[in-house]
Amino acid sequence: MSEHPDAAIIDFDAAARLQLEGKVRRLMMERDALVQTLRTNHASTAQIHGAVLALVDARDLTMLDQRLAGHVRQSLGADVLRVLVEGLQAPDHTRAIQGAPKGLVVRIMEGNAERLGPCQANSADLFGKESEGLASAMLIRISVRGREGVLALGSRDRLTYRPDQGTDLAAFLARVVERLVAAWAPA
Repeated sequence: MSEHPDAAIIDFDAAARLQLEGKVRRLMMERDALVQTLRTNHASTAQIHGAVLALVDARDLTMLDQRLAGHVRQSLGADVLRVLVEGLQAPDHTRAIQGAPKGLVVRIMEGNAERLGPCQANSADLFGKESEGLASAMLIRISVRGREGVLALGSRDRLTYRPDQGTDLAAFLARVVERLVAAWAPA
């Protein structure tokens, strides 16, 4: 067989090796992203577990309120935490657990069970004076003895609560909160 100087020579081994190296790099990047997501999910689960344990150890409404406004709020990375229940006559000294006017939850939630993202114009209705400077919020609808309510967390960081976040763990926390508030709140 004669070789012609103009003949194109293709090195299939080198091409295959480059293709495999590219696939390996992509797979490693995907693996690293998956590991990071798993670590983040694990950290979120641990935060919610810690918050729930702190809440179930509360012995009365005052202690529940203190834990919500303090430890739970901080552990969830919120600047403000409110549990608003329509028609609730909360004691004057509570910071996190407060009564709300009838119709507030329907107006704010607009038919949704949850809402995450930028703070809206009605954030003062949720967070009062502390709404100033808040950039993002997570709102989860609750029900306390048949009364509409909302677990509201607000942050000054616009990226803390985003519409693309999952809410399974936060919804679980909301179910715990609504049961504890129902157990101790005045009728």
